[in-house]
Amino acid sequence: MTLTTAVATGTRRAPGVPGAVVLALVVGTVLAALLDLQGGDVQRAEASLGHGAFTAAIGAVVGTLGAVILWFRERHRIGILLAGTGALWTADGVLEAYAVKGLASEPSLPGTGLAVWFVAEVGSLLLVAVPLLLVLYPSGHLVQGRWRTVSLAAVTLSLALPLALLLAPDEFIYPPALLERLGPLPGPTLPLPADVVEVGLTVAQALTTAAMPLAAAVVFARHARASGAERTQLRWLLWAALISLLAGGVMLLDLSGPVGLTALLVALGVTSVSVVIGIVRPELGDIDALVGGTLVHAGIAASLLALDLTLLAVLTDVLDGRLGQREVTVLVLLVAVTAYSPLRTWFSSLVRRRFLGRRGERYAVVSTLAARLEESPSLAEQLPTLAAAVSEAFRLPYVGVEVVIGGGERLTATHGRETAATRDFPMAYRGEPIGTISLPDDGIRSMLSRRDRDLLLDVVRQAAIAVRSTVLAQQLQHAREQLVLAREEDRRRIRRDLHDGLGPVLGGVAMRLDAAGNAVAADPERSIRLIAQARSEITEALADVRRLVHGLRPPALDDLGLRAAIDQQAERARTGGLVVEVASDDLAGLPAAVEVAAYRIVSEALANVTRHAAAAHCTVRLSRSAGQLVVTVVDDGQGIAADVVAGVGLRSLRERAEELGGQCEVRCPATGGTEVRAWLPTSEGGIA
Repeated sequence: MTLTTAVATGTRRAPGVPGAVVLALVVGTVLAALLDLQGGDVQRAEASLGHGAFTAAIGAVVGTLGAVILWFRERHRIGILLAGTGALWTADGVLEAYAVKGLASEPSLPGTGLAVWFVAEVGSLLLVAVPLLLVLYPSGHLVQGRWRTVSLAAVTLSLALPLALLLAPDEFIYPPALLERLGPLPGPTLPLPADVVEVGLTVAQALTTAAMPLAAAVVFARHARASGAERTQLRWLLWAALISLLAGGVMLLDLSGPVGLTALLVALGVTSVSVVIGIVRPELGDIDALVGGTLVHAGIAASLLALDLTLLAVLTDVLDGRLGQREVTVLVLLVAVTAYSPLRTWFSSLVRRRFLGRRGERYAVVSTLAARLEESPSLAEQLPTLAAAVSEAFRLPYVGVEVVIGGGERLTATHGRETAATRDFPMAYRGEPIGTISLPDDGIRSMLSRRDRDLLLDVVRQAAIAVRSTVLAQQLQHAREQLVLAREEDRRRIRRDLHDGLGPVLGGVAMRLDAAGNAVAADPERSIRLIAQARSEITEALADVRRLVHGLRPPALDDLGLRAAIDQQAERARTGGLVVEVASDDLAGLPAAVEVAAYRIVSEALANVTRHAAAAHCTVRLSRSAGQLVVTVVDDGQGIAADVVAGVGLRSLRERAEELGGQCEVRCPATGGTEVRAWLPTSEGGIA
């Protein structure tokens, strides 16, 4: 979201409160720096205090980021929390610097005791900020359900140590020399025995420490039940947590030195910026790639560091005392160049593949899948192969594949054990959905970067082509079988009609004519009757022949042409006040099968109009477009109810179109009536 968009949508305010917060934080940091210049290291050590400017600067960073959130999200609770935390942190830094300056003066400056007390006791409330941030992020509200109780428990436990410090007697917190100089410090205290105070402080420290794992557990629980934008926001926080853990490991190597300080600043900055991005603009970057990449590179770095230290220890042990420093250095360089560098590259690749599979080997993944699918001749073998290949390529514990193979029948295959949460990726061929691939939606490996999604798209495209080809081959084989069956059934029907109908009739006619010939001289009247009966039977036989021929191909198509034959059908439908209009383009040169299909579809549609529609007007339109004949029949009748199951007539419309590779749809527009539209390919180029 750009600043212009933010203004237009009302998500950004004028720089009122956020601007005042930033200004106050900057002023506080500058004031702390000026006070630090007037203090001394001796006084800092005496009161166990640090540089107030550094503390104030950290508070200014945190508070400024809170102000940025309030700038874009008015009254957002996370923004208020960060701004308040930053203000308290900066105030703590200013008072820390003032306390050092006050102790450096003789006598101590007024308010020095108050400043020391605030830094040591009130400043401990900053410990509550992190657990509170974790349980409120990203919405600013506590999670619902049983985890709400856990959230409240985490916040409550984080208050244990600050409250214990506030109520503990001063002699348990401050050095005796400092108390002797400053006298009684402000703030409430409880007159408790020494052993009770020591146990209480120890328990309070343990309880406050336990607040962090509880708050982290709330974040993971919220992430598990989240979806969409909220899950993306939580992954920004997860990435910040990973960076903080890595920074903590670095700080252990140089806790008080510049490296440790730099790691602390990096962790603080990354966490703060991640929180702001997660709330203000979570779609800014590819967070899944950041999280996955951070984990992988951290694993690789840790593994290589262990390998480096092992090699160094081995070489030191083997060469110690035998060679000089110069010779050892030269030998180590030779080993590194000739053997260790390739070993390091191989080991890095091994660790990467162990974490993420073969995601970086795009060509190898696609070509291997193509070869494996080619070796699997049937869908029953291809789907498990596809699931296993995707699982291997992305190092996923579960992959499910489901395809539609026609007639609503579905075929599924899985690899691994199904996880609690999954997400589906569609498989399509030329825009036609043919199935889905299901992948886990939890865990680090389920986080797909843009490159991973591009690879998955290539895999899905390759699989869709293979699956579609197999389905089409099966459908083609089925169609061939049905064609042979239909041909043999037609032959059987024609044989039966000829044998059982026309054959006996013609045989009877021949016998009557013979009898009539024999009776011409002796009984002319009987001969005339026999000839009349034979003529009647021949007429019936001709009707049977016409009916048989009509079943093969309507004679009107050959006698009149498609347009005139449809006009004839329309004339027959003009009963009971129904008005039928017919319009068409030039229909010359249509394939015979297309003519028959168009004629049958129009005939069936007009029959449905006259029987069921109760319509007053009907329009029949035949048009040619892009290698297709488009047949449209529209009426203004009562339409088709939503709960009506398609009967034989409606199914036959679709079947006649699909036999030619076309399609037919029947719909009821919002304006009323029914519309039947069929697309019939008129050439090979139009067949889909």
